[in-house]
Amino acid sequence: MARVLVTRPEPGAGVTAARLRALGHDVAIAPLMATEAVAWQPPEVVPEALLITSAAAARLAGDAAQAWRGLPCFCVGTSSAKAARAAGFVDVRAGPGSVQPLVTEIAGAGITRLLHLAGEDRTAFAVPAGLRIMTRIVYRARLLPLVVAGAVDVALLYSARTARHFAGECDRLGLARGRIGLVAMSAVVAEAAGPGWAHVATAQTPDEDALLAAIAEVCH
Repeated sequence: MARVLVTRPEPGAGVTAARLRALGHDVAIAPLMATEAVAWQPPEVVPEALLITSAAAARLAGDAAQAWRGLPCFCVGTSSAKAARAAGFVDVRAGPGSVQPLVTEIAGAGITRLLHLAGEDRTAFAVPAGLRIMTRIVYRARLLPLVVAGAVDVALLYSARTARHFAGECDRLGLARGRIGLVAMSAVVAEAAGPGWAHVATAQTPDEDALLAAIAEVCH
């Protein structure tokens, strides 16, 4: 088994670490990002549905989202859907794991007014014709320095932003890329980490089950 570095923010990092330990891995936790809520005002126009593209948005939307918790809540994937249910959203619908096909699906369902609860740093997407999206920034994420003791066999990378940051931090600390394998949530995330790693594997689907399953590819 490998020594796996978990780079996602808390509270998710601890959950991932527990899953990895149950699989027999040695685990180090070094979040590369910390999230914090941002005060926001709901739109004056009543939305027909909500769009949530990260678990952090669901957790940190706060009391300002109270009035909208009964609306259809379209989440980008299973992790954000789980967080939305935990935050009290009632009609939660998990999407395919990426935002572009999700908004296309929403527009195809006849929805015309959508409230997007988003982070300051978010993935751009094309808005389908006939769909009005009202975006509200409900949280921001700041990058953290890499703090890890001892050697790491595999690093889990969840976003392009943290992948670029991880690569820069390894270089800053003098950690040899050629001795570290990467397991990335998507091909875009893997590309953002740049070249020179011992091995790079990508989750078959953009969810943590697939991410953890891909560790075996790096270890072998």
